[in-house]
Amino acid sequence: MTQPSKAQKAHLERHCIHRLDGVVGQLYAGESYVAALQKLRGEQAQRMARKVGAFFWQDAPKVTVWMCRDCAVELGLEK
Repeated sequence: MTQPSKAQKAHLERHCIHRLDGVVGQLYAGESYVAALQKLRGEQAQRMARKVGAFFWQDAPKVTVWMCRDCAVELGLEK
């Protein structure tokens, strides 16, 4: 089995704006991220969506989203 190329990996993984800050975080399925976004209302959903690299929602099953704990809590993925 071959490893995905750098371009393929970049396409399949997105992260919140805090990843480069060296904070602790974890990976979430793209579908979980999209479902959590859909539970938010207007402005709050837009603010959260801007914190993560963009992808087409139809690609969610192929995407993994890394989020810091604070963003995950704000989105409702963590308690």
